[in-house]
Amino acid sequence: MTPSFSRPLLVAYTAVVLAALVLPLAVLVLFSFSADSSFAFPPSGFSLRWFEYLAGRHELVTAALVSLKIAGAASIGAVVLGMLASLALVREQIPGKALIEGVLMSPLTLPGIITGVAFLQFVSLIGFRSSFWRLVLAHVVICTPYAIRSIAASLYGIDPSLEEASHVLGAGPWRTFRRVLLPLMVPGITSAFIFAFVTSFDNVVVSLFLISGETVTLPIRILTYVEWQFDPSMAAISTILTAITTVLVVAVRRVG
Repeated sequence: MTPSFSRPLLVAYTAVVLAALVLPLAVLVLFSFSADSSFAFPPSGFSLRWFEYLAGRHELVTAALVSLKIAGAASIGAVVLGMLASLALVREQIPGKALIEGVLMSPLTLPGIITGVAFLQFVSLIGFRSSFWRLVLAHVVICTPYAIRSIAASLYGIDPSLEEASHVLGAGPWRTFRRVLLPLMVPGITSAFIFAFVTSFDNVVVSLFLISGETVTLPIRILTYVEWQFDPSMAAISTILTAITTVLVVAVRRVG
């Protein structure tokens, strides 16, 4: 295939892929500003009625706050564990490193329903009754692999000679970590926190097994809402979540 022919083909393929990704989101945003009571296309008018409707739904606001608290706590835990694991895997020569890394990455390969059932059985056996903290614990396990990947990637980009120079100049391990290594790891830590936060906030499958009446998360609340009624309010809340996720992804790219 000649370059003159392959270039237009590549451009056309890229345009089709982008259209398949962007058009559903564009339609979603369009419906979120609809003045109609149903998904009518094209909308008869535009308004903010569905965003006002969401602000008045106490159960959705409460679920959003629950999701924010769980995602925040789980992200902090995942970043701390991910940082410790990354330092051990990247900077230390430990036996069985490949096996340990495989175990730490295993939540990425296990189906969510298996993880959810396993956690449900585990917390039932040990009598762990706090639904909030068992959700946090489960989300930490789910999010830690993402944190390890982000932080380890930043560590691989840091020259070990900087740490060696710090030791030669008399700094101890803790001071070297605090004054030399940690500032250089900030982009990786920030990316890890954002990825962990988004992963925790959006989780449905595992959370479904561990919630209680007081800790219903926003994705699960949306799922139960859609089972009984389907109106543009769901497009409005999806637009809000899409905007938040887009901002976080842009932030990751800027700090990466």
